[in-house]
Amino acid sequence: MVVGVAGSTLRSVLDDLVNEALRADVSRDAALVARAATSRVLACGPEGALSPAQRRRAEAYFHAVVRRRTVRGGAGPRASARFVAAAVVADLRESGRDGAAIWLELERGWRNRIPADLLEEYRLRLCG
Repeated sequence: MVVGVAGSTLRSVLDDLVNEALRADVSRDAALVARAATSRVLACGPEGALSPAQRRRAEAYFHAVVRRRTVRGGAGPRASARFVAAAVVADLRESGRDGAAIWLELERGWRNRIPADLLEEYRLRLCG
């Protein structure tokens, strides 16, 4: 999630969100659709700097559109795998499991659905 700078405009937040999505293997099409949808929904507010709450709303809406496009197949298999891995990790963290236990679950239960390099990325994050 983008950590906005105080005084960020909707345009600058959306630029950051698109760049973040592209780095996370989201298709350019899905990122641009999410940008346009977020802009359309939130642009009716006042121009200028966003409040922290407005920034969080923009981030949440953008990510929801990206997830929806990914689930429906509009963002590519790699991005879908990344969202699956992130959801599994979040669920396991919420259940109180530590990094090593989360890694074992990912490795055992998801290795056939998540590319090896993404699994390795999570192994490094979870196990240091």
